[in-house]
Amino acid sequence: MATTPDVVVTDFDHHSEAFAQRPFEVLTELRERAPVAWSTAHDGFWVVTGHQECVDGFADYATFSSSAGPAIPVNPFGPRHIPVALDPPEHGMYRRVLNEWYSKAAIARREPEIRALVEGIVGDLAARGSWDFVPDLANVSPGAVTLGILGWDPGRRRDLLDVMSRALRSQGSKDPEALARNAEGNRWIREQILAEARQRRAHPREDLMTVLATEPIAGGRALTDEEICDTVVLLLLAGFHTTSGALTSLLVHLERNPDVRRRLEQDRDLIPDAVEEIVRIYSPATAHARIVTRDVELGGVSMHKGDWTLFVNMAANHDPDAFEDPEQVRLGRDRARSVAFGWGVHRCLGLHLARLILRLEVEAVLDLLPGYRIDLDRVVLSDHMGIGYVYLSVPARLPQEA
Repeated sequence: MATTPDVVVTDFDHHSEAFAQRPFEVLTELRERAPVAWSTAHDGFWVVTGHQECVDGFADYATFSSSAGPAIPVNPFGPRHIPVALDPPEHGMYRRVLNEWYSKAAIARREPEIRALVEGIVGDLAARGSWDFVPDLANVSPGAVTLGILGWDPGRRRDLLDVMSRALRSQGSKDPEALARNAEGNRWIREQILAEARQRRAHPREDLMTVLATEPIAGGRALTDEEICDTVVLLLLAGFHTTSGALTSLLVHLERNPDVRRRLEQDRDLIPDAVEEIVRIYSPATAHARIVTRDVELGGVSMHKGDWTLFVNMAANHDPDAFEDPEQVRLGRDRARSVAFGWGVHRCLGLHLARLILRLEVEAVLDLLPGYRIDLDRVVLSDHMGIGYVYLSVPARLPQEA
Protein backbone atom coordinates (compact mmCIF):
# COMPACT_ATOMS: atom_id res chain seq x y z
CA MET A 1 0.00 0.00 0.00
CA ALA A 2 1.43 3.35 -1.05
CA THR A 3 0.49 5.92 1.58
CA THR A 4 -0.56 9.43 0.67
CA PRO A 5 0.05 12.65 2.63
CA ASP A 6 -3.43 12.54 4.19
CA VAL A 7 -2.82 9.08 5.74
CA VAL A 8 -1.55 8.92 9.32
CA VAL A 9 1.37 6.48 9.52
CA THR A 10 2.23 4.78 12.81
CA ASP A 11 4.40 1.94 14.08
CA PHE A 12 1.52 0.57 16.18
CA ASP A 13 2.10 -3.10 17.06
CA HIS A 14 -0.58 -4.85 19.09
CA HIS A 15 1.92 -7.59 19.99
CA SER A 16 4.50 -5.21 21.44
CA GLU A 17 5.36 -4.74 25.10
CA ALA A 18 5.03 -0.98 24.63
CA PHE A 19 1.36 -1.44 23.73
CA ALA A 20 0.75 -3.87 26.60
CA GLN A 21 2.11 -1.37 29.13
CA ARG A 22 -0.51 1.26 28.30
CA PRO A 23 -3.08 -0.17 25.84
CA PHE A 24 -5.94 2.24 26.53
CA GLU A 25 -3.74 5.33 26.25
CA VAL A 26 -2.08 4.10 23.05
CA LEU A 27 -5.42 3.38 21.39
CA THR A 28 -6.95 6.68 22.50
CA GLU A 29 -4.00 8.64 21.16
CA LEU A 30 -4.19 6.77 17.86
CA ARG A 31 -7.97 7.14 17.49
CA GLU A 32 -7.75 10.88 18.20
CA ARG A 33 -5.09 11.23 15.49
CA ALA A 34 -7.02 9.15 12.97
CA PRO A 35 -9.74 6.50 13.37
CA VAL A 36 -8.08 4.70 10.46
CA ALA A 37 -4.27 4.79 10.18
CA TRP A 38 -1.54 2.80 8.45
CA SER A 39 0.80 0.77 10.64
CA THR A 40 4.24 -0.21 9.43
CA ALA A 41 4.40 -3.22 11.78
CA HIS A 42 4.13 -6.80 10.47
CA ASP A 43 4.67 -5.80 6.84
CA GLY A 44 1.96 -3.13 7.04
CA PHE A 45 -1.76 -3.03 7.80
CA TRP A 46 -4.61 -0.60 8.39
CA VAL A 47 -5.42 -0.15 12.07
CA VAL A 48 -9.05 0.86 12.70
CA THR A 49 -9.82 2.37 16.12
CA GLY A 50 -13.05 4.35 15.55
CA HIS A 51 -16.29 2.72 16.65
CA GLN A 52 -18.32 3.58 13.54
CA GLU A 53 -15.48 2.50 11.27
CA CYS A 54 -15.22 -0.84 13.09
CA VAL A 55 -18.97 -1.44 12.84
CA ASP A 56 -18.98 -0.53 9.15
CA GLY A 57 -16.05 -2.86 8.46
CA PHE A 58 -17.44 -5.80 10.41
CA ALA A 59 -20.82 -5.41 8.70
CA ASP A 60 -19.32 -5.41 5.19
CA TYR A 61 -17.95 -8.95 5.16
CA ALA A 62 -17.85 -9.00 1.37
CA THR A 63 -15.28 -6.18 1.31
CA PHE A 64 -13.49 -6.94 4.57
CA SER A 65 -13.10 -10.69 4.28
CA SER A 66 -12.17 -13.20 6.97
CA SER A 67 -10.88 -15.67 4.39
CA ALA A 68 -7.19 -15.01 5.09
CA GLY A 69 -7.58 -15.53 8.83
CA PRO A 70 -8.56 -13.40 11.83
CA ALA A 71 -5.07 -12.44 13.05
CA ILE A 72 -2.03 -10.33 12.11
CA PRO A 73 0.42 -12.02 11.81
CA VAL A 74 -1.11 -15.41 11.10
CA ASN A 75 -2.16 -17.32 14.20
CA PRO A 76 0.41 -19.98 15.22
CA PHE A 77 -2.31 -22.62 14.82
CA GLY A 78 -3.04 -21.70 11.21
CA PRO A 79 -5.13 -19.07 9.38
CA ARG A 80 -8.22 -21.11 8.54
CA HIS A 81 -10.18 -21.37 11.76
CA ILE A 82 -13.72 -22.53 11.03
CA PRO A 83 -16.12 -20.76 10.91
CA VAL A 84 -14.43 -17.40 11.72
CA ALA A 85 -12.15 -17.61 8.69
CA LEU A 86 -15.06 -18.13 6.31
CA ASP A 87 -17.48 -15.65 4.76
CA PRO A 88 -21.17 -16.17 3.92
CA PRO A 89 -22.68 -18.27 2.55
CA GLU A 90 -20.05 -20.92 3.39
CA HIS A 91 -19.72 -19.51 6.93
CA GLY A 92 -23.37 -20.23 7.73
CA MET A 93 -23.16 -23.87 6.68
CA TYR A 94 -20.60 -24.65 9.40
CA ARG A 95 -21.92 -22.19 11.97
CA ARG A 96 -25.41 -23.73 11.99
CA VAL A 97 -24.03 -27.01 13.30
CA LEU A 98 -22.08 -25.33 16.08
CA ASN A 99 -25.02 -23.09 16.99
CA GLU A 100 -26.95 -26.17 18.11
CA TRP A 101 -24.33 -26.69 20.84
CA TYR A 102 -23.70 -23.04 21.74
CA SER A 103 -27.17 -21.51 21.49
CA LYS A 104 -28.64 -19.71 24.50
CA ALA A 105 -31.04 -22.60 25.13
CA ALA A 106 -28.34 -25.27 24.81
CA ILE A 107 -26.05 -23.44 27.23
CA ALA A 108 -28.90 -22.82 29.70
CA ARG A 109 -29.45 -26.59 29.89
CA ARG A 110 -25.86 -26.98 31.02
CA GLU A 111 -26.14 -24.45 33.86
CA PRO A 112 -26.57 -27.00 36.68
CA GLU A 113 -23.46 -28.97 35.72
CA ILE A 114 -21.40 -25.82 35.13
CA ARG A 115 -22.54 -24.36 38.45
CA ALA A 116 -21.51 -27.55 40.26
CA LEU A 117 -18.11 -27.47 38.55
CA VAL A 118 -17.47 -23.81 39.39
CA GLU A 119 -18.66 -24.11 42.98
CA GLY A 120 -16.43 -27.14 43.47
CA ILE A 121 -13.39 -25.24 42.20
CA VAL A 122 -14.12 -22.15 44.31
CA GLY A 123 -14.93 -24.27 47.36
CA ASP A 124 -11.44 -25.77 47.14
CA LEU A 125 -9.98 -22.25 47.14
CA ALA A 126 -11.87 -21.44 50.33
CA ALA A 127 -10.43 -24.54 51.99
CA ARG A 128 -6.90 -23.48 51.00
CA GLY A 129 -7.24 -19.91 52.25
CA SER A 130 -4.93 -18.41 49.61
CA TRP A 131 -4.71 -18.93 45.87
CA ASP A 132 -4.10 -17.29 42.49
CA PHE A 133 -7.25 -16.51 40.51
CA VAL A 134 -5.49 -17.10 37.17
CA PRO A 135 -4.25 -20.72 37.38
CA ASP A 136 -6.68 -21.76 40.12
CA LEU A 137 -10.00 -20.56 38.64
CA ALA A 138 -9.88 -18.44 35.47
CA ASN A 139 -7.79 -21.01 33.60
CA VAL A 140 -9.70 -23.99 34.98
CA SER A 141 -13.46 -23.71 34.51
CA PRO A 142 -13.66 -22.36 30.90
CA GLY A 143 -11.32 -25.03 29.58
CA ALA A 144 -13.04 -27.80 31.51
CA VAL A 145 -16.46 -26.74 30.17
CA THR A 146 -15.17 -26.52 26.59
CA LEU A 147 -13.64 -29.99 26.80
CA GLY A 148 -16.91 -31.26 28.29
CA ILE A 149 -18.88 -29.99 25.28
CA LEU A 150 -16.41 -31.65 22.92
CA GLY A 151 -16.41 -34.83 25.00
CA TRP A 152 -12.69 -34.73 25.77
CA ASP A 153 -11.13 -35.70 29.08
CA PRO A 154 -11.10 -32.48 31.20
CA GLY A 155 -7.83 -33.69 32.69
CA ARG A 156 -6.12 -32.76 29.42
CA ARG A 157 -6.86 -29.08 30.05
CA ARG A 158 -3.44 -28.15 31.41
CA ASP A 159 -1.38 -29.68 28.57
CA LEU A 160 -3.58 -28.02 25.95
CA LEU A 161 -3.50 -24.68 27.75
CA ASP A 162 0.29 -24.74 28.06
CA VAL A 163 0.77 -25.34 24.33
CA MET A 164 -1.74 -22.68 23.29
CA SER A 165 -0.55 -20.04 25.76
CA ARG A 166 3.09 -20.45 24.82
CA ALA A 167 2.33 -20.13 21.11
CA LEU A 168 0.03 -17.11 21.47
CA ARG A 169 2.55 -15.22 23.64
CA SER A 170 5.09 -15.48 20.82
CA GLN A 171 2.67 -14.90 17.94
CA GLY A 172 4.38 -11.69 16.87
CA SER A 173 7.89 -13.11 17.17
CA LYS A 174 10.26 -13.65 14.26
CA ASP A 175 12.71 -15.67 16.35
CA PRO A 176 13.39 -18.98 14.51
CA GLU A 177 13.34 -20.98 17.74
CA ALA A 178 9.96 -19.53 18.75
CA LEU A 179 8.55 -20.19 15.28
CA ALA A 180 9.82 -23.78 15.40
CA ARG A 181 8.22 -24.31 18.83
CA ASN A 182 4.94 -22.91 17.55
CA ALA A 183 4.99 -25.18 14.51
CA GLU A 184 5.60 -28.18 16.75
CA GLY A 185 2.76 -27.09 19.05
CA ASN A 186 0.44 -26.79 16.06
CA ARG A 187 1.36 -30.28 14.89
CA TRP A 188 0.86 -31.70 18.38
CA ILE A 189 -2.55 -30.18 18.96
CA ARG A 190 -3.80 -31.32 15.56
CA GLU A 191 -2.59 -34.84 16.31
CA GLN A 192 -4.67 -34.79 19.49
CA ILE A 193 -7.73 -33.61 17.59
CA LEU A 194 -7.42 -36.31 14.93
CA ALA A 195 -6.90 -38.99 17.58
CA GLU A 196 -10.19 -37.94 19.18
CA ALA A 197 -11.89 -37.94 15.77
CA ARG A 198 -10.70 -41.49 15.02
CA GLN A 199 -11.95 -42.63 18.41
CA ARG A 200 -15.42 -41.15 17.77
CA ARG A 201 -15.68 -42.83 14.38
CA ALA A 202 -15.00 -46.16 16.06
CA HIS A 203 -17.06 -45.44 19.17
CA PRO A 204 -19.59 -42.59 18.71
CA ARG A 205 -20.79 -40.67 21.78
CA GLU A 206 -23.29 -37.93 22.59
CA ASP A 207 -20.80 -35.08 22.19
CA LEU A 208 -19.79 -32.38 19.72
CA MET A 209 -16.62 -34.23 18.73
CA THR A 210 -18.73 -37.11 17.43
CA VAL A 211 -20.85 -34.72 15.38
CA LEU A 212 -17.77 -33.11 13.82
CA ALA A 213 -16.09 -36.44 13.10
CA THR A 214 -19.03 -38.39 11.72
CA GLU A 215 -21.97 -36.32 10.52
CA PRO A 216 -22.56 -34.71 7.08
CA ILE A 217 -21.94 -31.05 7.80
CA ALA A 218 -20.28 -29.46 4.77
CA GLY A 219 -22.97 -29.40 2.10
CA GLY A 220 -24.02 -32.98 2.74
CA ARG A 221 -20.55 -34.47 3.25
CA ALA A 222 -18.52 -35.23 6.35
CA LEU A 223 -15.76 -32.84 7.34
CA THR A 224 -12.24 -33.60 6.16
CA ASP A 225 -9.55 -34.13 8.79
CA GLU A 226 -8.24 -30.65 8.05
CA GLU A 227 -11.68 -29.11 8.52
CA ILE A 228 -12.14 -30.95 11.81
CA CYS A 229 -8.81 -29.61 13.06
CA ASP A 230 -9.57 -26.07 11.91
CA THR A 231 -12.91 -26.15 13.75
CA VAL A 232 -11.73 -27.69 17.02
CA VAL A 233 -8.65 -25.45 17.22
CA LEU A 234 -10.97 -22.43 17.17
CA LEU A 235 -13.20 -23.89 19.90
CA LEU A 236 -10.18 -24.63 22.09
CA LEU A 237 -8.52 -21.24 21.60
CA ALA A 238 -11.70 -19.26 22.17
CA GLY A 239 -13.04 -21.49 24.93
CA PHE A 240 -9.85 -21.45 26.99
CA HIS A 241 -8.62 -17.87 26.74
CA THR A 242 -11.19 -15.13 26.37
CA THR A 243 -13.39 -16.05 29.34
CA SER A 244 -10.32 -16.38 31.52
CA GLY A 245 -9.18 -12.87 30.65
CA ALA A 246 -12.61 -11.41 31.32
CA LEU A 247 -12.91 -12.96 34.79
CA THR A 248 -9.56 -11.74 36.06
CA SER A 249 -10.18 -8.26 34.65
CA LEU A 250 -13.49 -8.15 36.49
CA LEU A 251 -12.06 -9.34 39.80
CA VAL A 252 -9.15 -6.90 39.71
CA HIS A 253 -11.55 -4.09 38.83
CA LEU A 254 -13.74 -4.98 41.82
CA GLU A 255 -10.70 -4.90 44.11
CA ARG A 256 -9.78 -1.45 42.85
CA ASN A 257 -13.39 -0.24 43.02
CA PRO A 258 -14.89 -1.52 46.29
CA ASP A 259 -18.08 0.46 45.77
CA VAL A 260 -18.89 -1.64 42.69
CA ARG A 261 -18.02 -4.81 44.58
CA ARG A 262 -20.37 -3.85 47.41
CA ARG A 263 -23.20 -3.32 44.94
CA LEU A 264 -22.71 -6.83 43.53
CA GLU A 265 -22.46 -8.33 47.00
CA GLN A 266 -25.76 -6.70 47.91
CA ASP A 267 -27.54 -7.49 44.63
CA ARG A 268 -26.50 -10.57 42.65
CA ASP A 269 -28.87 -9.54 39.86
CA LEU A 270 -26.36 -6.85 38.91
CA ILE A 271 -23.64 -9.39 38.07
CA PRO A 272 -24.63 -9.91 34.39
CA ASP A 273 -24.58 -6.13 33.88
CA ALA A 274 -21.14 -5.88 35.49
CA VAL A 275 -19.87 -8.68 33.26
CA GLU A 276 -21.02 -6.84 30.13
CA GLU A 277 -19.33 -3.60 31.22
CA ILE A 278 -16.05 -5.31 32.07
CA VAL A 279 -16.05 -7.16 28.75
CA ARG A 280 -16.69 -3.85 26.97
CA ILE A 281 -13.82 -2.06 28.72
CA TYR A 282 -11.24 -4.83 29.09
CA SER A 283 -11.82 -6.55 25.78
CA PRO A 284 -10.69 -10.18 26.15
CA ALA A 285 -10.55 -10.30 22.34
CA THR A 286 -8.61 -7.15 21.48
CA ALA A 287 -8.86 -7.05 17.70
CA HIS A 288 -9.85 -8.95 14.55
CA ALA A 289 -8.09 -8.92 11.20
CA ARG A 290 -9.69 -8.79 7.76
CA ILE A 291 -8.33 -8.64 4.21
CA VAL A 292 -9.67 -6.09 1.71
CA THR A 293 -11.25 -7.67 -1.37
CA ARG A 294 -11.74 -4.51 -3.48
CA ASP A 295 -10.62 -0.91 -3.54
CA VAL A 296 -12.72 0.94 -0.97
CA GLU A 297 -12.79 4.00 1.26
CA LEU A 298 -13.20 3.70 5.03
CA GLY A 299 -12.82 6.47 7.56
CA GLY A 300 -11.68 8.91 4.91
CA VAL A 301 -8.78 6.81 3.59
CA SER A 302 -8.50 4.77 0.43
CA MET A 303 -7.78 1.08 0.89
CA HIS A 304 -6.75 -1.29 -1.85
CA LYS A 305 -7.50 -4.88 -2.68
CA GLY A 306 -5.13 -7.15 -0.76
CA ASP A 307 -4.52 -4.73 2.13
CA TRP A 308 -4.68 -6.15 5.65
CA THR A 309 -6.96 -4.38 8.13
CA LEU A 310 -7.06 -4.72 11.92
CA PHE A 311 -10.34 -3.72 13.56
CA VAL A 312 -9.54 -3.01 17.21
CA ASN A 313 -12.58 -3.89 19.33
CA MET A 314 -10.96 -2.51 22.46
CA ALA A 315 -10.51 0.91 20.87
CA ALA A 316 -14.03 0.99 19.45
CA ASN A 317 -15.52 0.26 22.87
CA HIS A 318 -13.64 3.23 24.32
CA ASP A 319 -14.80 5.66 21.64
CA PRO A 320 -16.61 8.60 23.31
CA ASP A 321 -18.70 9.03 20.17
CA ALA A 322 -20.30 5.67 20.99
CA PHE A 323 -20.22 5.61 24.80
CA GLU A 324 -20.41 8.49 27.26
CA ASP A 325 -17.48 8.38 29.73
CA PRO A 326 -16.29 5.16 28.08
CA GLU A 327 -13.56 4.45 30.67
CA GLN A 328 -16.10 4.25 33.49
CA VAL A 329 -17.97 1.13 34.57
CA ARG A 330 -21.62 2.15 34.51
CA LEU A 331 -24.11 -0.49 35.54
CA GLY A 332 -27.27 -0.02 33.51
CA ARG A 333 -25.45 1.50 30.53
CA ASP A 334 -26.94 0.95 27.07
CA ARG A 335 -24.40 -1.34 25.41
CA ALA A 336 -26.33 -2.19 22.26
CA ARG A 337 -23.42 -0.80 20.21
CA SER A 338 -20.70 -2.72 22.04
CA VAL A 339 -18.40 -4.76 19.79
CA ALA A 340 -16.87 -6.71 22.67
CA PHE A 341 -18.32 -9.95 21.29
CA GLY A 342 -17.79 -8.93 17.68
CA TRP A 343 -20.39 -7.67 15.24
CA GLY A 344 -22.43 -8.99 12.36
CA VAL A 345 -22.14 -12.52 11.01
CA HIS A 346 -19.01 -13.23 13.04
CA ARG A 347 -20.50 -12.26 16.38
CA CYS A 348 -18.94 -14.57 18.98
CA LEU A 349 -20.25 -18.13 18.81
CA GLY A 350 -19.56 -18.71 22.51
CA LEU A 351 -20.98 -15.50 23.95
CA HIS A 352 -23.83 -17.27 25.80
CA LEU A 353 -21.38 -19.75 27.31
CA ALA A 354 -18.96 -16.99 28.30
CA ARG A 355 -21.71 -14.98 29.97
CA LEU A 356 -22.93 -17.99 31.93
CA ILE A 357 -19.48 -19.07 33.11
CA LEU A 358 -18.57 -15.54 34.17
CA ARG A 359 -21.83 -15.04 36.06
CA LEU A 360 -21.46 -18.33 37.90
CA GLU A 361 -17.80 -17.66 38.71
CA VAL A 362 -18.53 -14.24 40.18
CA GLU A 363 -21.49 -15.57 42.14
CA ALA A 364 -19.36 -18.39 43.56
CA VAL A 365 -16.49 -16.06 44.47
CA LEU A 366 -18.78 -13.66 46.32
CA ASP A 367 -20.73 -16.47 48.04
CA LEU A 368 -17.93 -18.88 48.94
CA LEU A 369 -14.98 -16.52 49.48
CA PRO A 370 -16.50 -13.84 51.75
CA GLY A 371 -14.17 -10.94 52.43
CA TYR A 372 -11.47 -12.21 50.05
CA ARG A 373 -8.74 -9.75 49.13
CA ILE A 374 -6.57 -9.53 46.02
CA ASP A 375 -2.95 -8.49 46.57
CA LEU A 376 -2.81 -5.68 44.00
CA ASP A 377 0.91 -5.15 44.57
CA ARG A 378 1.58 -8.64 43.24
CA VAL A 379 -0.89 -8.67 40.34
CA VAL A 380 0.88 -9.29 37.01
CA LEU A 381 -0.63 -8.07 33.73
CA SER A 382 0.54 -9.77 30.54
CA ASP A 383 3.15 -7.93 28.49
CA HIS A 384 1.43 -9.23 25.34
CA MET A 385 -1.96 -7.74 24.48
CA GLY A 386 -2.15 -9.13 20.96
CA ILE A 387 -4.41 -11.93 22.20
CA GLY A 388 -6.45 -9.86 24.63
CA TYR A 389 -6.36 -8.09 27.97
CA VAL A 390 -4.95 -10.90 30.11
CA TYR A 391 -3.53 -11.21 33.62
CA LEU A 392 -0.78 -13.72 34.35
CA SER A 393 -1.18 -13.66 38.12
CA VAL A 394 -3.91 -12.43 40.49
CA PRO A 395 -2.96 -13.67 44.00
CA ALA A 396 -5.69 -13.55 46.64
CA ARG A 397 -6.53 -14.81 50.13
CA LEU A 398 -9.28 -14.98 52.68
CA PRO A 399 -8.99 -12.61 55.63
CA GLN A 400 -6.98 -14.07 58.50
CA GLU A 401 -8.99 -14.93 61.55
CA ALA A 402 -8.32 -12.82 64.63
